[in-house]
Amino acid sequence: MSNRYGSSFEDEPVIGVTPEDEPVIGAELPQRTPRSPAAGYRPDPYGPGEPDVDYEGEYDDDGYWEEEYYGDLEPPARQPMFYVVLFLAAVVGGLLVFLVFNLVSSGGGESEGPATAFAVQIDSPRRDERLEINRPHDVVVQASSTERIRRFELFVGDRVVDAVDVTDIPSDNRYRATLRLMLATKGTYDIFVRVFAESGASKDSERLRIVAIEPVGERPQTIQGRVVADATVREGPGDSFPERGSLRAGAEVTIAGKTRDGAWLLIRPSTGAEGWVRRAAVEPLDTLDLVPVRDVTPTPAPSPTATPQTSPTATASPSPPASAPDFVPTNAVLASGGAVLRVTVANVANSDYSGPLVVAIGGDVPQQELAATVSLKANGGTAVVEFPLSPPVTQGGKRVVVGVDPANIVRELREDNNSATFVLQPPVEAPSLVITGVTVKPSTIEVTIRNDGGPMPATTVVVQVQLGGQTTSNSVNIALAKGQSSPVIEVARPAGSGQATVTVYVSNQPMASTTVQLQP
Repeated sequence: MSNRYGSSFEDEPVIGVTPEDEPVIGAELPQRTPRSPAAGYRPDPYGPGEPDVDYEGEYDDDGYWEEEYYGDLEPPARQPMFYVVLFLAAVVGGLLVFLVFNLVSSGGGESEGPATAFAVQIDSPRRDERLEINRPHDVVVQASSTERIRRFELFVGDRVVDAVDVTDIPSDNRYRATLRLMLATKGTYDIFVRVFAESGASKDSERLRIVAIEPVGERPQTIQGRVVADATVREGPGDSFPERGSLRAGAEVTIAGKTRDGAWLLIRPSTGAEGWVRRAAVEPLDTLDLVPVRDVTPTPAPSPTATPQTSPTATASPSPPASAPDFVPTNAVLASGGAVLRVTVANVANSDYSGPLVVAIGGDVPQQELAATVSLKANGGTAVVEFPLSPPVTQGGKRVVVGVDPANIVRELREDNNSATFVLQPPVEAPSLVITGVTVKPSTIEVTIRNDGGPMPATTVVVQVQLGGQTTSNSVNIALAKGQSSPVIEVARPAGSGQATVTVYVSNQPMASTTVQLQP
């Protein structure tokens, strides 16, 4: 017979048969010796040779082993409810992940309401437009917002130069403003407009690059120059003139004139007589726009020329009118640490020109073309066109080829002098002034500045303090090396209290600015 676990035993009792070792009622039972697990004892009720079984059990209070075993039975199957619970847990976990993701992507669940939406754009001036210095220019801007706009501010770099408060609400939700811009020195500037809503939220327009240029027609003068290559000095602007002497590289000279095409310069050395040298041999230390044109008629020996054969079918092209201009590139120098190439173009004709002009550059710098509106006076009037260079050119020796009106769109007296090649010199680091200290005294404001750029020679520096409609200033003449700080500059304190603006000017150009609180 087998038990419920499928096992059978030789000594299994049979119904109706009395086993030999059956205990007798009243007889003394044999004693069982308790064993502990420490002795390594495990009871085996079936003896050796029995099938493998799994035991579970423990010792009772008398030290006897009591156990259960399952034999070769399979473990009980998981109930369907287990899978239901597992599915529900997965669904709940997915919902939690979804909620956390939405919370993070929505800005942390701030309860401040929807953000203010803006649209801001500058309508005028246009990108890369040329603006004359020391003249007011209008900056026209428009903006829209999901809430009322209360203020426009115009920035040049990181400095506020003008602001307009808004009082009316436009019916089309397009706020318009005109701000005033005036630049004091030549260069490339980034401007942008910041608008403010009633809640204090703000938005900046896209940054717009403009170029400040000198007005044409300044009074000519002499400028200084440095000889960059050994050169022969001649009595006139051409190789046909007799030699007058020579110059060594590194010599300092005064540039007193130039030819109409800018190929020759009239120089005055520190020793010796003045004469003419090739433009490529001299580096001007200022713009050649300030140097007058000197006309000298060369007297080379005549050479015989062949008489051209006239073709019976040839038609003569019409000559340009006497009022036509004549463009000549006269200079190309690096500026702004080599990030800008400044090209000078002259009109050497006897008539003025005003209108569009295309200037192209190439050679050792990336090829570019730039169209600009220029006003060129007759007989040497000039205009400056600036090209951004990326990456900047920081070393000298590179060649740049400049072409004016490369497609011959403008009819000129001559079309064979529109190109020239220049050797670039390393850019000179410009001074960079910062305000390092402002101390408010009862009757004065003490200001200290430092030069973090290139050396600044003796220059007139103006420190201005503005409080509301009041302005006080003080002018000092100082020279600052790189990293050098100025002595304390005292400016009279304006009457009243509030936030005052301290600005440092050099040549009417703001160089640094900060604010200070004036107490009553």
